[in-house]
Amino acid sequence: MRFLFTAMLALALPACGGTDPRATDDGGPADSLVVEETSESDAVVGDTNASTDARVDAPGDTSAPCVPKTGTANEKAYCDLFELASFTMDGAAPRVELRGRVSLSAKDTACAIVDKVEVQTGGATIATLAGAWTFTSGNEHALLASGAGFEALTTRCTGDTNRFGGFGFVVTGRMDGGTFSAKCADAEGGSRWPPAVRVTCHHNVDASPFSGSATVTTSSTFSSSTLYISVPHGPGGALKTVAGTVHVIPGFSSFGGPPSTLTPFDSTGWEGSISESATPTTYSSISLMNTKSTFPSELCPPPSTPGPTSSPPPVFLTRITGTGEHGAYRTEAYVNNCTRMP
Repeated sequence: MRFLFTAMLALALPACGGTDPRATDDGGPADSLVVEETSESDAVVGDTNASTDARVDAPGDTSAPCVPKTGTANEKAYCDLFELASFTMDGAAPRVELRGRVSLSAKDTACAIVDKVEVQTGGATIATLAGAWTFTSGNEHALLASGAGFEALTTRCTGDTNRFGGFGFVVTGRMDGGTFSAKCADAEGGSRWPPAVRVTCHHNVDASPFSGSATVTTSSTFSSSTLYISVPHGPGGALKTVAGTVHVIPGFSSFGGPPSTLTPFDSTGWEGSISESATPTTYSSISLMNTKSTFPSELCPPPSTPGPTSSPPPVFLTRITGTGEHGAYRTEAYVNNCTRMP
């Protein structure tokens, strides 16, 4: 199930100006801290593009370009769940992609186009990404913008720190009936969980993985862990092997108490297999298994009943490496659901 928690903060945290499609029944204050708990079987409320299986989640839109109907509307859109991804490829210049959810409340949004996204740190614009044109309102995997690599992102990719948060986005575009804009992540001045933005880093892959899923099973006689990651690719970009070491970068919320002090770590002893699928797009599907309970309880907690002071579940990035048709690769998958059984 998906649970929404709202907790009034001592200081107002302004929302990004749009309507939250996941608001609680009583409406909740716009300046609340919004916290979500997500399980693999959940579909995002208000997002008709959300899959019920993280392993086959579509990476974004494939809509043909359209021309928005003109009009005088000027909407402040809702936005969250961004992934700012850095890509390097042997023999090619670094590039950046921004995916995330921008939700428009206008009734007629058959055609919506992102014109540009300003990337900010500390309220100052440090890069401008070209809009990726047509996107589907409410799709959390929508490709919103892309462009050349920039220093602040390259610096993040040299280590494991500051991978959740730290960037703000100002999105502007057009829709049927007018224009829209959204101030997102750090640019909105609010706090969210799961994180409003995550930073992922990739080498010799065509696209960032779909959201991954993990499971830990323990009993008196047996323990195991599983990890599923799917990596979309174009022709000649399939992944062929995966190494037995997974690097883990945890992310914890401070809501409900001090966050865990668990630091990034290497998890060894994994055995993996890779298969190819073409539904809904071409991707390499990676299955990893470990005969140990390799994800600690801080990262993969046992089931619990959420309450008004509960800490929301953690998230983490998993970095895997191996060989593919582009050569030796490394890629990072976002895991927002780790199930511990029993």
